[in-house]
Amino acid sequence: MISRERFIDLLAMSRFANLPTVWSNGFLGALVGWQSWGRKTESICPLCLIAIGLALSCLYLGGCFLNDAHDLEFDEKKRPDRPIPSGRWQRKTIFIFAFSLMGLGFLLCLAVSGISALFSVGIILCILAYTKWHKLTAWSFIFMGGARALIYPTAAFSFLPWKKFSAVTPLEIPVFIILTLSLGGYILGISLTARSESSPTPPSPREQTTPVACLCAPALIISGPLLLSQSAKTAIPLLIFFIVLIISVRSVRANHNVGLFVSRTLAAIPLVDLLLVVPLAPHPALWFACPLLALVALGLQRIAPAT
Repeated sequence: MISRERFIDLLAMSRFANLPTVWSNGFLGALVGWQSWGRKTESICPLCLIAIGLALSCLYLGGCFLNDAHDLEFDEKKRPDRPIPSGRWQRKTIFIFAFSLMGLGFLLCLAVSGISALFSVGIILCILAYTKWHKLTAWSFIFMGGARALIYPTAAFSFLPWKKFSAVTPLEIPVFIILTLSLGGYILGISLTARSESSPTPPSPREQTTPVACLCAPALIISGPLLLSQSAKTAIPLLIFFIVLIISVRSVRANHNVGLFVSRTLAAIPLVDLLLVVPLAPHPALWFACPLLALVALGLQRIAPAT
């Protein structure tokens, strides 16, 4: 029987509060896939979409467990109260959880689509690289952003069997590059803001401006071109995104609560997806999915921390 404390530890190590943001990325990826290939098929398999959602969840949880198990030596020196160095959980057990979940995630993707399974391997490789180097170099955020960005094609290609891979044209690739640059810039902005605001010396004007510019990357890369080519409805998610972003940045600078800033901006990842969900969604009711997932992420942070 697992005690309540150990169960909360498990939730904290898995970063389960961030799962709604993973589902949001998968939701947008599925919309991209549906627009590109799904509408050309006779039917959509709901079980396949559920399987991909479960697979992405397993990959994310497994990666977070792996990160905590790998960081034991660092945590013993800097954060001895964490679950593994304190002895509440054995490192071996967390490693088993990590690799079992990532293996299950790959198998679920493979059961749906060979192409999705291939991209899931990319997610796993990014997880392994980030786990190995995130304490050694600031450039490790590339692997963290890469693992996130690969969620989109993993979900999108669930509509396309391997034998029909030749149906993909070069014109369908740029959307994934746009999503990668947008989400990657946003994640880099979170990292740079947290670093500059937690520095013992006050951040310089450049150190304050660069992170905010990175946080705005989704608005510039996704919403900018859409506002020029589509109806004014694309301005709605852009307005929501900027309101949340302004509140978060002002809050961290007023209260110097870096942890709260990181948690809130991570929970706001679905609002990045919303910028493209609105023009892609076949029905306006689907617009509410991303804001709802952002609120769920905030709610789950009350149970266990997101970082």
